[in-house]
Amino acid sequence: MTATYLLLFVALSVKKDETALRSACSPDSSVVATLPAGAPLKIKFAMSGEVTPCYKVSVDVQGRSIDGYLSASSIEGLESFDKSRKSANWVEISAAPAGPAAAASAAAPSPNIRIQGSEAVLDAQRMIQEGRAADALRTLEPELRAHAHATPADAGLFAVAGIAAWKNQDNRQALEYWRKSLDLAPNADLEALNARVDRQVKNDTSKETLYGVRVVLRYDDVVVPVDTARQMVAIVDETYARVSAELGCTTKERIPTIVQSREAYFKATGAAEWSGGLFDGSIHMPANAGQQLDANFQKALTHETVHACLAMLRQWPSWLHEGMAQKLSGEQLRPETLAKLKQLAKDGQLPKLAALTQGWAGLDARNASIAYALALMAADALYDNYHSDGVRNLMRNPERLPAITADLEKRLAE
Repeated sequence: MTATYLLLFVALSVKKDETALRSACSPDSSVVATLPAGAPLKIKFAMSGEVTPCYKVSVDVQGRSIDGYLSASSIEGLESFDKSRKSANWVEISAAPAGPAAAASAAAPSPNIRIQGSEAVLDAQRMIQEGRAADALRTLEPELRAHAHATPADAGLFAVAGIAAWKNQDNRQALEYWRKSLDLAPNADLEALNARVDRQVKNDTSKETLYGVRVVLRYDDVVVPVDTARQMVAIVDETYARVSAELGCTTKERIPTIVQSREAYFKATGAAEWSGGLFDGSIHMPANAGQQLDANFQKALTHETVHACLAMLRQWPSWLHEGMAQKLSGEQLRPETLAKLKQLAKDGQLPKLAALTQGWAGLDARNASIAYALALMAADALYDNYHSDGVRNLMRNPERLPAITADLEKRLAE
């Protein structure tokens, strides 16, 4: 599938031969690799507070990507990069989303897996879409027993059974069903989902479980105190109740929420380094040792709960997902950010919302911040011009989205 991504298109490379790529900004930090002149690199983010400007980068060396830190003086093309960044030039390129992070897009928490099967399989798919994964599994049990000696025609049966088990929070059973399905017939989308869930299972450090009205929280008790975990359950339940009343999302199942150390979170999800949370069918949250439910963590948890609610309704473009998640978690555009977006609009450089339909996991931190700001600006405009009743009507009538998107684009460009 071809996707449009938002990028600052400036070539960056290593300036001199035998440049040291270090593990941190300090000149006495350990050397990760010695780089040749001209090696292409990508800036992930700038380190603030350094005496000498320093950047976290990813460098391509002999076909492999190495992460580390470089000083500004070691980077060729940095002046052009900063000039483009400050003027916020946007370039559309076509590329297939790549890597585990792209597969974990909040806007597309479930894969587009085309499956054929019996009437029971089709009924199970419908139940899954209605948020009744446990019922779907019960419906498929007789078929699974009857097809113990499976043929390629049964690939769809095991694929759907795996999705039902996954939605029912039994990842290990899901992987068993998917492996049977893939052994019977190849399916690239199912293979990607299988790899994603397998990675999460292998890196899952959550040991304790708490249940709320609409959440099941699995957490690492080495990182998260039990009192904080209980507060997290309350936050997800309260947010779901509020957002459900606002948007009309419903489910008979609890939202899986997994809180782990930052290291385990990134290993399990493959999320971008700027990520503070992720929804891919489950809510994933990174936590620091002794994590407390401060304002930032509470806002991030609320943000991902909004994603979960939107996903219960249907698939939405990323700009709507991210704009609504920010709006309903209390984010507001800073005056200087709003002024920058308006200047882009005045200069005819404001991207179309249609360019923000796919996942953003491949964006670097700077481009991601601009994309999120534009999404929030669009969500504010949606409420300003259509109000809460209009938003609820859109949630029930998604066929109206193209016309509303076109109207918002005109208003944002003014």
